[in-house]
Amino acid sequence: MPEAMKITVMPAIVAAVGMSAQAEQKMIIYVDNDAAPTPVLLLAEARAAGMFSSSGLRIEWHGKTPDGGQVPTGAIAIRLIPQTPVGFLPRALAFTRPFEGVHITVFWDRIQQATRSAPPAVVLAHVLVHEITHILQGVDRHSDSGVMKARWSDKDYAAMAWKTLPFTPEDILLIRLGLQSELHSAASNALADPALSSLSAARPPSCPAMLGQCPEARHPTARSAAPRLPR
Repeated sequence: MPEAMKITVMPAIVAAVGMSAQAEQKMIIYVDNDAAPTPVLLLAEARAAGMFSSSGLRIEWHGKTPDGGQVPTGAIAIRLIPQTPVGFLPRALAFTRPFEGVHITVFWDRIQQATRSAPPAVVLAHVLVHEITHILQGVDRHSDSGVMKARWSDKDYAAMAWKTLPFTPEDILLIRLGLQSELHSAASNALADPALSSLSAARPPSCPAMLGQCPEARHPTARSAAPRLPR
């Protein structure tokens, strides 16, 4: 990035991160579990929620999605399936559509059957965090290390058995920018209500377009499946 652009953009990034970090934000996630034992899922959810605390996000877990399958605006729906179709996304433990921003599918049979140094509940927690983060960030990317690494190595699995894999600073930045983008979008929709038209002057400023975080700029390309997770 040119130096002049860095000077212009960095204050916007700092402002967005600072605004997001001031108050904890809540994310509602529905989990349709037709596969994992309930105690394992509860342990994974608790660990996953703790992993997001560093980003200023509080996860509120719910059971099955509402009747009719309609997911409330801003919520995420996760489905754990017991049997992955043969040949579907080989080596993947889950997949999401980060540009669709709602649904995640987790392949419980692959998490359970593969031999790893971390127990299934721990691996499931990291898979949940990895896929939820793709949706929160709204971009299809990975980090060189930590929970958002493209493929976890045997060393990574051994490490997560003792301590959760961390987010990189860039991961947290993108999560907070994504959350800030959602806040701006929600505020704009609310202010568009005729009853609130007199408040139009108070409409929040546009979210930073850098890194593709604005709703109108966050999806430069349409890609249907998230990157595969490691074996």
